[in-house]
Amino acid sequence: MKKQLFAFVMMSSLLSAQQEFTELKIKNYSPTVVLQRNTDTGGFTQGIQSRLLDGTNNWFFGNLGTQYWLVSKGNHENPMLTISENGNVGVGTINPQVKFDVAGGINIAGGFPIQLVGNVSAHGLKYKRNNSDNSLLDGPFLYGWTGGGLGIKKDDNEFNVLSWKENGNVAIQGKLEAKEVKVTLTPTADFVFDENYELPKLEAIEKHIKEKKHLPEIASAKEMEKEGVNVGEFQIKLLQKIEELTLYTIEQNKQLKKLQENNDKLIKEVNELKSNKK
Repeated sequence: MKKQLFAFVMMSSLLSAQQEFTELKIKNYSPTVVLQRNTDTGGFTQGIQSRLLDGTNNWFFGNLGTQYWLVSKGNHENPMLTISENGNVGVGTINPQVKFDVAGGINIAGGFPIQLVGNVSAHGLKYKRNNSDNSLLDGPFLYGWTGGGLGIKKDDNEFNVLSWKENGNVAIQGKLEAKEVKVTLTPTADFVFDENYELPKLEAIEKHIKEKKHLPEIASAKEMEKEGVNVGEFQIKLLQKIEELTLYTIEQNKQLKKLQENNDKLIKEVNELKSNKK
């Protein structure tokens, strides 16, 4: 009985005092290390603190109060990685507002970089910016997927800046500026130069313009305002009209040459008559 009591006292002394070990191994079917506070007041960290030979703190792994688990450099006051009790993970922030909250830049190299999975109609990447008090404000744009399309939107509105639908259609609300735009569309308007092409009569075109106030085969201004303009098709229609206008010009040039020739012939005949009369 005395031996058991002595062993119990010695074990309690070892556990309550600070001990140094060159190696600590805990072997069990399900080994667990429990860091339990001995008081309910004061203190707010429970964790593992690594330390260099000279006594300098290196890394801390543990919880801060009951709300956060963190990894920090030096001690718990400089958190690098934080997990809050609601499951949010923060990098560079101690108060993550979403499931993965990063304060700073992200560099992703190799492979397909990001996969966004959600059960809502819209999900994607939202830019945030720092306020004057270093709090986060919603940025102007969200880039992501919504309702069958990829797009960019401002604030909580619909994807009204740019939307790219599954069928390949792209909608832009605003001006488009580019150094070069290439539209591939067939057929072109070269059929106008075919020998069997029937060039519209100018009289018919004149009549159409007087009645409709726009060129044949070209949408009216009201239709364009309502339905928009297919740039590729519109360019081909304009090319068709230019080619038709070119044919009209060539024909008129032939007629002018013929008139000029007839006029020269008449002038010559008149001069001959005058000479004979004299």
